Amino acid sequence: MKLLRKLIVTPLILSLLAACFCLHASAMVIYDGDFGFEVNASKNEARLVKYIGNGGAVTLPAYYRDYPVTVIDRNAFSGNTAITELVFSETNTTVAEYAFMSCTSLETVTIPENVVSFGDRVFAKCTSLKTVTMQSDIVSMPTNIFSGCSSLENLTLNENIAEFSYGCFNGCSSLTDLDFVSNGVLLQSYAFNGTGAESVVLSDSLLAIPKYAFTNCPNLRYVTIPESVTLIQPKACDWENVTIRCYENSAAHSFAEENNLSYVLLRKVMLGNVNNDGEVNITDVTTIQQYLAEMAEFDELQQAAADANRDNTLDISDATALQMYLAGYEQVYPIGQFLTL
Repeated sequence: MKLLRKLIVTPLILSLLAACFCLHASAMVIYDGDFGFEVNASKNEARLVKYIGNGGAVTLPAYYRDYPVTVIDRNAFSGNTAITELVFSETNTTVAEYAFMSCTSLETVTIPENVVSFGDRVFAKCTSLKTVTMQSDIVSMPTNIFSGCSSLENLTLNENIAEFSYGCFNGCSSLTDLDFVSNGVLLQSYAFNGTGAESVVLSDSLLAIPKYAFTNCPNLRYVTIPESVTLIQPKACDWENVTIRCYENSAAHSFAEENNLSYVLLRKVMLGNVNNDGEVNITDVTTIQQYLAEMAEFDELQQAAADANRDNTLDISDATALQMYLAGYEQVYPIGQFLTL
């Protein structure tokens, strides 16, 4: 009988001890002012796990006591309807998924370079969000990060962002300026579905346009597709409503013709290569001088190539710009590079 009791009691004691140990080992939320923190002493860091303030403009804390606040935790602010502005601090490096999701009064966000990691849907459904300054040195726009931000219209991104992940700007109907897309070497489905852009220029390094990348964009009229693109999904865009800008004999040219779509063929010209011999040299300077002396005539391509300083006027300053380029002076103009007409 005693042996039976031992066999029953011993596992019970062990389970109780284990439960006590787990309770002791689990992180405790400590509130300080408007914020709740969890501290990891072994890593010398704190996590911001909850906000209980009155809203308005909120600057995320840099430290809790002597512990740097590195992580903004999952759902830390989600559903808050009082925050209007958000500024990160210099110790913040990571924002977990859903951290600010459905903060419906949030209007302005500034994200510094030190924030280098984001989870999914961080700002999704922030329907009042109008201005985002994202200096964060990330190269991939996270999945659904701004999905459903229907008021977003002022967006500043770092130039290193090369991947636009699934749904990152899905439903951003007020976002009309998509110039930054020309940096993207990889697009995923729904990345810009439902945006308000009228024109999109894709990167010269892009290989494929996936399905639903630019669908439900009622204002979209022009899509410029480079020669690098070899795969175009029929459902990538509402193609019947747009004019494709593409190069002759490219995949986009074939796609447009095969599907009876509207298109315009683009042409390339090397800036400064006025005589079209494949390089910029002193002959091009002479050719411009002859044109200015009315000793030569230029066609459209020559005029574009001769406008070396890109001011839309052919004059002696263009010849001077070429001479400085040939002499090795540092240039502010893309002389010697190909431009698209």
